[in-house]
This record gives sequence, C-alpha cells and structure tokens, in this order.
Amino acid sequence: MLTIDILLIIICAAGLIHGLTLAVYIGLIKNKRTSTDILMAILLILMAFRIGKSILFQFNDKLELLFIFLGLSTLLLIGPTLNWYVKSMVTPNFRLVNTHYIQTIPFLFVLGASPYLSEQWFMENGKHWAYVILIGIYLHLAFYIYLSFKRIHHFSQSLSIIEKTKSQEHILVWLRFVVIGMTAIWFSYVLNIFENGIPYITGPILYSICIYLLTFKAYKLKINEIDTKSIESTTSNLRLYRQLVDLMVNEELYLSSDLSLNKLGELTGYSSHRISTCINEFSKMNFNNFINLYRVEKTKSIFKDEESNIYTISSIAYDSGFNSLSSFNTAFKKFEKTTPSAYRNSIKK
Repeated sequence: MLTIDILLIIICAAGLIHGLTLAVYIGLIKNKRTSTDILMAILLILMAFRIGKSILFQFNDKLELLFIFLGLSTLLLIGPTLNWYVKSMVTPNFRLVNTHYIQTIPFLFVLGASPYLSEQWFMENGKHWAYVILIGIYLHLAFYIYLSFKRIHHFSQSLSIIEKTKSQEHILVWLRFVVIGMTAIWFSYVLNIFENGIPYITGPILYSICIYLLTFKAYKLKINEIDTKSIESTTSNLRLYRQLVDLMVNEELYLSSDLSLNKLGELTGYSSHRISTCINEFSKMNFNNFINLYRVEKTKSIFKDEESNIYTISSIAYDSGFNSLSSFNTAFKKFEKTTPSAYRNSIKK
C-alpha cells in the first residue's frame, strides 16, 4: 500500500473515530440529554457508517455488493434524520410523531431489497438500474437537505431583529454550518457518479474536515449548553421590551438624566433585574448603552436643525438627557465613531 493511501486512511479514520466518539458522548454520556441530542447522535452514527463504507470501498475493490447497498441505504435515513434534527432545534418541545416515521419507508424498502440486488440481478435486468437507484438515493438526500435549508430560512425570517436572541443567533449559525457541511459531502459523492469527476475518497476526507470544524464551532457557540426552550421568546419578555421601546420613543423617558432601572421598574411593574435581562436579550446592549443610544439619536436630530446652531454642544447634551459632557462625548463616539463637534461640522458643509 502506498504511503499516500496510508495517510488518507489515517485522516479518514481519525474523523470517523471522532464522529463516533461525539455520538457516544452526546447520546449516552452527556447530562440532561434531549431529543435533539439523540437525533444528533443518530445522525453522527449514520454518517460514520456511510463514511466507513466509503473508506472500505476505496481501498478494497472486492467489497460485497450487499455491504455497498447497505451503506447507500443509510443515506435514505440520513436525510430525514437531518431534517428532524433541524426541526428539533427550531421547534420548542419537538417530538417525533407517526408522520415522521413514515419518512423511513424508502430506507426500509431499500434495506429489505439489498439482499436481492446481486451482481447477477443487474446483469439480467440491466446495469443502468444501479445508476437509477444511486441517483434516486442521492436525490432523496438532496430533497431533505433542501427542506432543512428551507426550515432554517423560515425560522430566520420569522424572527425580527429585536426578537432574535443570542441563543437563536447561535442556533442559526450552527444549523447553517451543519447543513452546509452535509451539502459539501453530498456534492463530493454526486460528482463522483458522473465519470469519476473527483476522487471517491474526497467524501470521507470532507467528512473528517467537517466533523472537526463542527466540533470547534459547537464549542465556540456553546451549542451543548443551549436548551431548545431558549429559542422560544416568551410573550411576556417580548411585551416588556416593546413597552420599554414605546416608553423611549413616545414618552422620551431617556431625556431624564436620572433615569434608572429602578424607575423603569416602578413604571412597568417589573423588577430591575428582569428589565436589565430583557434589554440585554433583545437589544444586545446593557441598560446604559440602550438609554444612551436614544439620547445620541436625539442630539443628532437637534444638530440637523439649523436653529440649534445658537446652542452649545454641552447644552444640547444636557437637554438630551446626559448628565455630563464627558459621558456624552464617550457615548457619541461609541455609536457614531466620531466626535459631536466633527459630526455637527459635517452637517453644516
């Protein structure tokens, strides 16, 4: 065996072992396992079996046709499992129901037919049937990859900018990485069908790369710490945030220089901690920055008024709710990336 072949086997086997290790951890060892964890573990096991078949097929040209079709049949289960996993991540309290299990029928059909799909059968009925079955299986997987992309897109569209929480953003990024990785692997196998467009071993190599990248991304986004319930913006929290925005826009409470969390609590009936958490969740800012943003926007609107030229910057800052010139300058530079005087001068030009 050539040195390059040994190196390729090591690379592919490392990714395979890593994927199986993750599946065992997520499905058996991890505390507080959810249905989402179980689906990911199943997906990793199915992918490992499929990739394992590809590695054996690459370096063993005498692989039994039965084993080859068993490996192909797993693709008919990988597609639905991927779609279920995506759905479980964007749907609180997701559960598999009977309609989901119906999607496994193609897998069961091909699995049951595999023992009868011998070389002799293809010799008698035409070798073209092998391509028909192969293309049908990959189109089946493509359909579920498309459904997964569509589900992610709809979920993203259903969230307005102010409603999207940090957990939701992390889940969207994670799911896009998962489906894009699956798409890349799919393309590598499909291109191989058409006159060996790329080496067959490309699929297992891409899997190894993807599994390590996804592991790093999952760690960075802390996906294992996200409860699927966190993706559901509660009605009360959203109502509270919109109430706060209304108080800023319509009541202009930010003009009060002594505005505090406690005062907002008295007006809304919520605790200061609840208000602070709500602001952080939906505006992605702390309380001070949230209030100062409205104050800066107020000063900008005053600067644009020609009659305001008779007023000093400090008087405009105080009228906009700031209690000191230094805090105003700091806030203005933070949001506008320039000083108040430079901004005012740019408007006059």
